[in-house]
Formats: sequence, structure tokens, C-alpha cells
Amino acid sequence: MKVLVIGGSRFIGLHLVRLLHSRGHEVSVLNRGQTPADLPNGVTRVHADRSEPAQVRAVLKDEYDVAFDTSCYTTDALQPVVDCLRGRVGHFLFCSTTSVYAPTDLAPIEEDFPLSRDEVAGDYARNKVRCEDMLMEESGKNGFPATVIRPPVVYGPDNYIPEREFSFFARLQRQRPIIMPGDGNVFFHSVHVGDLAAAFVAAVGRKSTFGQAYTACGPHAITGNGWVSVVGEAMGVVPEIVHVSPERYEAMHRELGIAEVYPFEWTRSRVYLNGKAGRELEWSPGYKMADGMSMTY
Repeated sequence: MKVLVIGGSRFIGLHLVRLLHSRGHEVSVLNRGQTPADLPNGVTRVHADRSEPAQVRAVLKDEYDVAFDTSCYTTDALQPVVDCLRGRVGHFLFCSTTSVYAPTDLAPIEEDFPLSRDEVAGDYARNKVRCEDMLMEESGKNGFPATVIRPPVVYGPDNYIPEREFSFFARLQRQRPIIMPGDGNVFFHSVHVGDLAAAFVAAVGRKSTFGQAYTACGPHAITGNGWVSVVGEAMGVVPEIVHVSPERYEAMHRELGIAEVYPFEWTRSRVYLNGKAGRELEWSPGYKMADGMSMTY
């Protein structure tokens, strides 16, 4: 297949490129060319700033069997890509996020649950919802072959977000405690980057997925305390967790002048289902948390 990966230079996109290349596909990546990337030999690089529609139009002139968009956060960045690929792509897969789901008292959260569309959701989630809305409208009105994949927290090798698993590795390696707000018993969900890449590929070419959204998460949710324990097990150390009250935690941010100390959900549990992806994509995650963290470390 002739494949386009928009992004492709780091983390999710990079793992997707490697997987597609390993399966013998003709892969091109489209990005700004500002992030160094160790791409496989034979991968074609195309450079454009997607915030400049004219640049996108200048380089997106070919036809593709499938295109993956792993680096879009606003409709302004999505529209030029859709305009260029309309009628010239067999399947378009968009990386969204489980942050699009509205807060709920129910668990697990399924794909047909309401989405966040108000100010409480924050810019990131609301903009992803708007991107999804645009793609679903394009699919319904114009037959644009779009499929949406919603991962929760993504972890694994090449993660460029420093406060995620690598900050935990670094603190425990230096025998420092892990600071955690609350009692550490709030559940959150994650997915290994290799499993997420496999979910994207599993959806390719399935016309039944056009106009559909799928959650792609790991087999289990985990508490904050459990996450730290799994990190410690992967490293062969026993972590020290220092629980602080929400009030002290917020004061810590103000005193230190930093955005975040503990990078995961800690105010309410978020648990998801893979059932739809399992049924319609014939996909299931390969990594349980302990195995995935050990591999990552």
C-alpha cells in the first residue's frame, strides 16, 4: 500500500511508521521537518507546516491508499489536509483522545457516551471534539473515508513528554520519593504505544469503520499507587510514595512555579472499554501494564 503518515517523527507517529515499513508498505511522512527522527531506510519525507494551508496544498498532490493523522489538534490544521485528500485517499485515520468524553459517574466509558463540548473540558479536548465532528460530517455528507481512534494516556519507548514514565524512572533511580496528590486510589487508563500503532493498522481498509470512532486502551485501568508499583517492579526497586492533600499539592505548584508534578488523573477515575475495537477491528492490546512498563524501561 501507498501510505501517508502526518507527523511520523516522534512517539505515536514514529512507531506507526516503523510498523508500516516493517510490513512492506510504501511510506511517506509529512511534517515540518524540525524534529530529528530516525526513520527506516526508504521512508519518503515531505515537509510542510500544516498551519499554512498553501504549504499543505503544494505537497499533498498524490493519491494514497491510506493516510494517518497523528499530529492534529485543531480544525484549522485539519481542514487543509481533508481538502487535499478528498477523493484521493482510500482511508483516513485520525488520532483523537479519550479526553473527548464528558465526565460521567459511570464506568467503564463506551464510545457512544457524550463528548465534552463546554468550557470545563479545556482547549485540548474541545478542539479534538471539533476535529472529530468535522470528520464525521465529511464522512456523512461527502463520503470522506474517516475513522477515529481514541487512546487514553500513551506510554512506551520514545515518549517525548518528560513528566510521564521517564520522570518516574529518573526519580526512583536517584532514590527519590514519588509525590502524589490524594490517596493514590483513583483509576486511570493507558495504552502501550506499540499496541496503539497496531490498532491503527488493524482498522485499515475496513469500510465498516468509516464514520466510526474507537477507543484503543490497555487491558486494565490502574490506580496511581499501582502505576508507581509497576514502575518500581520494572526497575527492581521499592518506591516510596508521599501522598499530599489536594490543598498542599496546589500550593506546591504555586510555590514552585511549575505546571505539574503528578501527570495523571487524580480527581476522578477514568476507565474505558475496548469492546468495539475488539469486535470491529479484531484488535486487542498485547501488553499488560507490567509487561509494557518492563519493556519500556
